[in-house]
Amino acid sequence: MKNKILIFLITIISLLLAYFAFIFFSFNPKGDPFESRYSKTMLDRNNEILSIFLNKDEQWHLKNTANLSDKLKIATLTFEDKNFYSHLGFDPIALIRSLYINIKYKRKVGGSTISMQTIKLLQKNKRTYFNKIKEIILSLRLESLYSKDEILEMYLNNAPYGGNIVGVSAASLMYFNKSTENLTWAESALLAVLPNAPGLIHLKKNNDILIQKRNKLLQKLRDKQYIDDDNLKLSMSEKLPTIKRDRNLASHLALRFPQQSIIISTIDKNIQIILEERLKSYHKKLLNLGINNLAGMIIDTQTSEVLGYAGSQDFFDIEGFGQIDGIIAKRSPGSILKPLLYALAIDDGLIAPQSKLVDAPTFFSNFKPQNASKKYYGLISARESLIKSLNIPFVGLLQDYGYDKFFFKLKDILGFSDNNFERYGLSLILGTKELSIEDIARIYVGLGNYGEFGNIYYTKDSTKNPKKRLLSKGSAYLTLDAMRYLERMGLENRFINKKIFSWKTGTSYGRKDAWAAGTSPKYTIVVWSGNFSGESNPNLFGLNITGELLFNILNDLGDVGGEFDKPNDLKEITLDSPSGYRYNEEYKHIKSFKAIYPKMAKPLRYSPFLHNVFINKDKKEVNSLDVDFINAEEITKIVLPLSLLEYYKEQNIEIKKQTKSLQILYPKNHLSIILTKDFEGENELIVRIANINNGNVWWYLNKDYIGMDNKTTKTLRLKAGFYTLSVINDNGDSDSVNFTISK
Repeated sequence: MKNKILIFLITIISLLLAYFAFIFFSFNPKGDPFESRYSKTMLDRNNEILSIFLNKDEQWHLKNTANLSDKLKIATLTFEDKNFYSHLGFDPIALIRSLYINIKYKRKVGGSTISMQTIKLLQKNKRTYFNKIKEIILSLRLESLYSKDEILEMYLNNAPYGGNIVGVSAASLMYFNKSTENLTWAESALLAVLPNAPGLIHLKKNNDILIQKRNKLLQKLRDKQYIDDDNLKLSMSEKLPTIKRDRNLASHLALRFPQQSIIISTIDKNIQIILEERLKSYHKKLLNLGINNLAGMIIDTQTSEVLGYAGSQDFFDIEGFGQIDGIIAKRSPGSILKPLLYALAIDDGLIAPQSKLVDAPTFFSNFKPQNASKKYYGLISARESLIKSLNIPFVGLLQDYGYDKFFFKLKDILGFSDNNFERYGLSLILGTKELSIEDIARIYVGLGNYGEFGNIYYTKDSTKNPKKRLLSKGSAYLTLDAMRYLERMGLENRFINKKIFSWKTGTSYGRKDAWAAGTSPKYTIVVWSGNFSGESNPNLFGLNITGELLFNILNDLGDVGGEFDKPNDLKEITLDSPSGYRYNEEYKHIKSFKAIYPKMAKPLRYSPFLHNVFINKDKKEVNSLDVDFINAEEITKIVLPLSLLEYYKEQNIEIKKQTKSLQILYPKNHLSIILTKDFEGENELIVRIANINNGNVWWYLNKDYIGMDNKTTKTLRLKAGFYTLSVINDNGDSDSVNFTISK
C-alpha cells in the first residue's frame, strides 16, 4: 500500500515537473515580446516624440527610446524589488512573507519580483496561487533569456500608470511633458509607486493617498542616502501633475509607415512646429479667398533628409479634409520645371544665360501657348525668360531640346513608370505631367546639390543610395543664380536674407494649383496651395499666394546657409553681342563680350539669328549666280523669324525689312489636325500668316484660288482630308504647307 502511494506521489510530482518544464521551455520569445502592443510612435531626429497613436486596446502605450535615468531605476527598485540584481527571477523570502500575511491577516501583500510582474503583464493572468507558480517558472526562464537591465526596461515599458496610460515613457510625457532621462526625484518616486495602484492618479480625488505613497518612498530614499535632506524637502513639496498632451506633429508622415510601431524620423521637431504653425495660420487667410488646403515640406539640402512634413493645413481639420496627405498627391506643377530645362539646355549647348530666345505669339504645330501675363518681349535672354517665367521661350527651348529627352530626364530623376512622353508633347514644360510635392522636392534638392539627384529620406535608418549626376555643376550654378532674381512683387522686402534663396513658382492651368519651390545650401522648401477637391479658384496664383507663404517660412527659419559657392566647373567664352550665342570668327562687324559657361557642357551653338550674306553696291543681297557677285561685300545680318516680325508689326515696333515677308504660321507643314464639327458636319480651321509688308495676299487651297485680302487670318470650313494651302503676295513671296484634317 505504501509503495502504491509512493508511486502515485512520484508520478504526480513527475507530471508536475514535466508540466513545469514544458512551461519553462515553451516560453521562448524573440526580441521584445510586447512589441505588438505598443502605440505607433514617431520620434524626431533627436528622439523627441512627434506623434503618438492609440494602440488596438485604446491605450497610450509607448516604448521608451530614451535612456532610463538612474533616479527612476533606483526609485522603482527601492519600491518594487530591492533584491532585483541578486535573485534569479523570484525572491523566496518575499514570497514566504507575502504568503504568511495573506493567510494570517487575510490581507493581500505582493511578493512578486520585477521579473514576475513582467510575466504577469505579458500574460495578463488572473491572480491565483497556480498562476503565481507559473509566474515563478516563467520568471526564471525570462532571466535566462534577457539581462537584468533588459527585464527592468521591459517592465517599465509595460507597467500601468493610470487611465489608459501604459509604459513609463507615456507616463513621463503625459504627466511631466519630458523624457524619462530628465525626471526629478519626486517624479521618479511618483512613477515608481503608480504601477502598484494606478487608479490613484486622478485629477480630483485620491491626491492625498498618492502623495503619501510618493513621500513615503522619498523618505526611504533619504534613509538609504540616495537623496539628502534638502532634496527630500524639495521633492515632497512638488505638486502632483495634471495630464498634459501636446498635439501630434507630422501625423501624415507617421501614417506612411503602417508596419512600424517606433519610427525614428529625420524630422526636426522645431522646424516641424514652424512649418505646421505657419501653414495653419496662413490657412485662415486663404479661407476667405476660397482656398481650403495647403501642404509643404522642408528638406536638408546637403543630406536630402526631410526636416518638416505637413500633408495638409492641419491633420485635425476633419471638415477641411486635413487627413489627406497632400505631399504624395499628384497635381499639375505649372512652370515649376522650367529651371530644370534651363540647366539641361545649357549643358546641351543650346543656350547660355545671355542667349536670346523668341517671345512672341507662336504656333508650335497645333499648340499655341501664351504667357501668363499676356505680355510679350520679342527677343529676350534665356536668363530673363526664367526670371519672368515666360512660357513661349521655354516651349521653344523644349522644342529645341526635345520633349522626349526632357521627359526621360524627369523619369531618370523621379523613377515613375510612365513612358508615354507623346501624350504631353511641348506642354510638358507648362505642367501637363502631374507631379507631387515629394517629386518637386527631389528635383530642387538635386539643383541645390549642383546637379546630383537622388532620393529624399524620412527615417534615420534609411539606406542612402548614391546620387546621380544629371547636370554639370556649372549649369546648376547658373540656374540657381538666375532663380535668386525671380520677380517677387515686393516679397523680398519681407525676407531678412534678400536675394539668397533660389526659387520658382508655378500655377497650373485652370488655376487649380499654386506652387512655390526653392533651395539654398541649407534648406529646400516646397509648398502648395489649392483645394483637395480639385476645384479651381481665380485667386490661385503661385507668386502672390504660395510665394508669400514660402517667404513667411523662410523668415521663421532664419539662416538659410548663405549663397551657393561658384564651382570650378566654369570657364569664360565669347558671345556675340546682338543675340548672346557663341561668337563666330566669320561674323562681320559684330561686337562680342565675355561670359561664364560650364566647362562640362557641350559647345554653345552659333546664333540662329545671325547669318552672313553678300550685298552689292545697292545693298541688295546677291548670290554666286548674280553678275556683280565678284564685287559683292560679305556682311552679317540679323534674321528674325516671321512670327516675331509679325508681332513687332502688330505692336508698331520698327524693324528692318527682311528678304522674305510672307509665311504661313499656322497650320505647320505636315500637321495632323482634329477639329470639332459644326452643325453641317464640317470643321472650322483658322489659318494665321505673317504678312510683313501688309500687302495683298492671294490664297490657294489644293491649287484652287479661294480669295485675296491683306489680312493675317482666314477661316476655312473643311471636311476631313488632305490639303495643300498656298499663299503669294505682291512681291512674289510665297509659302505653302501640307496638312490633314481628321475625323
